[in-house]
Formats: sequence, structure tokens, C-alpha cells
Amino acid sequence: KTIAYFRKDSLSKHLTYGDWIVFKGRLGKPEGPKNPGAFDYAKFLARNNVHYVVFVSGDNWSLLGTSANTLMSLAIKARKYLLNVLRENGMAGDNYAVAAAILLGYDQLLEPELEQNYVTAGAMHILCVSGLHVGIIYLVLNFLLGFLRRNIIQKVVKVILLLSIIWFYAMITGFSPSVQRASLMISLFIIATLSSKQKDVYNTLAASAVILLFINPFLIFNVGFQLSYTAVLGILLFYNPIAGLFYIKNKAVRKVWEIVAVSTAAQLGTFPLAAHYFHFFPTYFWLTNIFIFPLSFAIVGSGILLMAFSWLPLVSKLVAGLLSGFVFLLNLIVSSVDYLPHNGIHDLYFPWVKVLLVYGLILLLIPLVFKRQLKLLFPALLVFLLVILFQTAHKYRILNQKRVAVYHVNQHSAIDFIHQDKHVLLADSVLLAEDSKLEYHLANCRISWGLDKNNESIESGYMNNEMNIFYDGRFGAFGDRTFMRISDKIPYSSAQPLSVDFIIISGKKKVDIKALEGAVAFEYLVIDSSVPYWKQRKLEEQAKELGLKYFNVNKQGAFIIDL
Repeated sequence: KTIAYFRKDSLSKHLTYGDWIVFKGRLGKPEGPKNPGAFDYAKFLARNNVHYVVFVSGDNWSLLGTSANTLMSLAIKARKYLLNVLRENGMAGDNYAVAAAILLGYDQLLEPELEQNYVTAGAMHILCVSGLHVGIIYLVLNFLLGFLRRNIIQKVVKVILLLSIIWFYAMITGFSPSVQRASLMISLFIIATLSSKQKDVYNTLAASAVILLFINPFLIFNVGFQLSYTAVLGILLFYNPIAGLFYIKNKAVRKVWEIVAVSTAAQLGTFPLAAHYFHFFPTYFWLTNIFIFPLSFAIVGSGILLMAFSWLPLVSKLVAGLLSGFVFLLNLIVSSVDYLPHNGIHDLYFPWVKVLLVYGLILLLIPLVFKRQLKLLFPALLVFLLVILFQTAHKYRILNQKRVAVYHVNQHSAIDFIHQDKHVLLADSVLLAEDSKLEYHLANCRISWGLDKNNESIESGYMNNEMNIFYDGRFGAFGDRTFMRISDKIPYSSAQPLSVDFIIISGKKKVDIKALEGAVAFEYLVIDSSVPYWKQRKLEEQAKELGLKYFNVNKQGAFIIDL
């Protein structure tokens, strides 16, 4: 498959699912990561059977016609209709964005700040249509169709209706891995109701995984698929031991404790994986889920009522007001977590080795603590010792590191000076203002190197005696290494050339390497990622002609020197 990127204009905005086009453009292979530990977008696309990308300009394509999968077209039209129902009944802003995400899996309207609030609160799962949503819909439908149980014909009709509605819902929500898993599990459960055989939840879970992986083996690499199955496994394995810790007579308090127990079990199942992918742990997940679980039932339930009675103006307005109130309350609770102290553990370092060790420790500790299986004490201590040794080795590497890194961030300059667990990242002012872009490109290597955020402007000077670094905006020294950054004209001219270890070329202005070599003696020439293509080509040609060592960050990735 190929991904085609179009310029946003009046024509491309009208393209819809099923449109066939003819275009002219140069196919290129997606680039791999260019910074240490960065997200491998090329591998991600390959695992989704996408191997080429192309940029299509406004005058290089035309529409041939439309030929689409009828069922998928129907699902997309249904989603558009239901989104319109929400809008026409007064839902707007964050309430509309969250309702669309929860009910229909349409998350394109969510603002980054709102999404971050849900991440911090440990409530991001509510925005991703998953087993919780499918389960609620099943319970509602099963109740409404409860009269179809008198004979085998009515039972078969009920099964067909349930399966049809559940899979149509899965289709209009985008067929995410969590929805596929939940829909398939519930489908197997529904089909099993026709027989008198006892249903085994582990077999049902395994069967759903096998079927999905048979259809698409690459789903095993999908983060949503992994988190979905580990969450369910966590609940199946750990809920009963945790819930059985206390016997509570009061029914309301017992329900609250059961919610805490199920959310804790799910966190135990997903924590190592989530820490590996997102480097974050929400400390108040247990508190927010006390409110989120009943609110999710209320939101999905009122959402179904709104869709069912959308043709009755007065009823739909009343139900929409109720739905809007529930969503507003959910957003309020989630955003409040941001004001609580220690609302999350950030920058967790969890490579795959540590993920496996922590999973092993969890699987050993639960039966050891809750079922008093003392024979597991020694294996648990051994795995715990391995975790400590891993952390110690990681800390030792951090305390013995000293390096300079010129990162690749397209059209920007970013230079990192690192000494033990301290560093300063010098970047251009435009990049410093885009924190999300910085995090996307550099967070993984910063976390793996054990560094906090310490960003400064590359246009101004910086000095830190503790790190032994000096930089005046052009010349700099880090320990016993010296460097110079050139973004416009050559800043130095003398009969006696200045000597530096390496020169970093930045920006769009023309630089003459021959004149530079006469003014400055240097060992290495580094072309950073703010340099446009035409200038890169010119600099490379001159460097080759003069026999100079050079490194092009745009082509070769981050330039890293270990000192």
C-alpha cells in the first residue's frame, strides 16, 4: 500500500472514502528513525502493509470516480449522521469532542491539552472505544431483546440481531483492535449461549486472539491490541485476589471497592507495557475510575437513547442535555486531577528486558501474597534481584556518560551537551515553543539517558561551570572539546586560523567552505537539520572536493560524540 499526502485545498477536502484517483508523483520509502530511541514510523507503516509514501501537488491528480465497499460506506455515513445528531442537539466544544470519541470512536476533535488531562488521570481508555463500551451496548441490547427466548428460532433470531448490531457498531467506530477483540469475545459468548456448554473466559479470550491474528498477524505489534489483551488478562488473573482482600457488608461501599479492584487489576496487567510505550504512570487511576466507570455507563446509555430517539425533537433535546451534563462532569473530574500533588510518575525507563522482568515479578508476587504460596518466595526474590541489578547497571551507565549530540528535527537546530545525569539542550526559539514536537523527536533518548528537561535558546549564550560548558552564540567549549556554530556569515577572520574540534552549519544562508577553512581549522563538519536541501548538496560537494570529514544529520541521523 501507499500513503498519498495531498495539499489542503478546496478540491482535496472534498475527497471521501471510496473515491478513485489518478495521480503523478514520485514514490519514496518511509524514512526510519534519525534520533536514538525515536519512534520507527517506517517499521510501523510496514507492519500495516504500507511501504511507500508520495506527496501529490494540487495539479497532479484528478478524480476518476467512486467505487466503495457498500457496508463500509454505510458505516461511514451512519457515523456522519450520528455525529450530526450530537451537533444538532446542542453539543459543542470539549463536550462534543469527548462524546464523539466515547460513543463513536471519532477522536479527531480532541484538543492535545484535553487528551493530556485524560492521560494524567489514567482515564485515556474511556476515550478509546473498547470492551467497556461494547459490553455496555451488549447488556442494553440483551435486556431489550430478552423476550426472544421461548424457542430455538427466537434464540437464533436474537443471536443474529445481537451479532449484527455489535459488529455494525464496531464498524462505525473504526474497527480498533480493542473493539475487534471485545466484539469477537462477545460474539463467541453469544454463539455459545445457543448450546448448553459451559463457557471458559480464558479459552474465549485466546480464541478471539487466534482468530484476529489469523486474519492479520501484524496485529501482535499493535499497541492497542497488546494493551487490550493484557488489561483483560490482568482483570481475569488479579481481580478476585484483590477484591477478596476485604469483605464489605455495605452494598454501595462494596461496589466502590470492586471498581478500585478491577481498575487495579487492569493496571497490573498493562503497567509494564504502558510504561514501555508511554513512560508514564497515573498515580490517581484508582480514584478517577471510581467516578469514570459509572459515568461511562451513563454516557453510553444516554448516547444510545439519543440515537434511538433522534427523530423526536423534544425527547432528543432532553436526552442530549442529560448526555452533555454527564460528559461535562467527566471532563471536570478528569481535569481536576491535574491540580492534585504527585499526579503521575513521568519519564519511566522500561526497555523490553525490564518489561519482562516486572511481568514475571507481578505473576510471582500475586499468588505469593494473596494465596500464601511460599514456594514462590525464592523465584520472586531472584527476579526482584535481577530488576535491581538492571536498574543499577542503567544508573552506572548514566553516571559515566559524557557526549555531544546534534539531533535531527526537520528544519530546526538542536544540540545537546550531556554530562552524567545533567544536560543542556540548545535549540532554536521556534522549536523551543513547540514542546510536543521536541518530545516526539527527543523524549525517548532523553529518558533512556536519564535526563530531565533543560532547554535553552541556541541564539543566545549559555554557561554552566558545574557542567564545564561555555557558549556565546557562536563559539563554545564543552570540557576539552571546542566547537563553532555558523548560521549566517563566517564570524571570524585572522591571519592565524582559529582551531576547533568541529563546526556545526545551520540555517539557510550560503556558506563558503573554502573561505571557512582558511579562517578556522577544524576536524569535523556537521550539517544540522535546519539546513535546506540545496545548501546540503552544495556543502557536501565542497567538503568532498577539499577532502574534509563531514556528517549530514539530514541523511545520516543524529551526530553523536562520546567524550
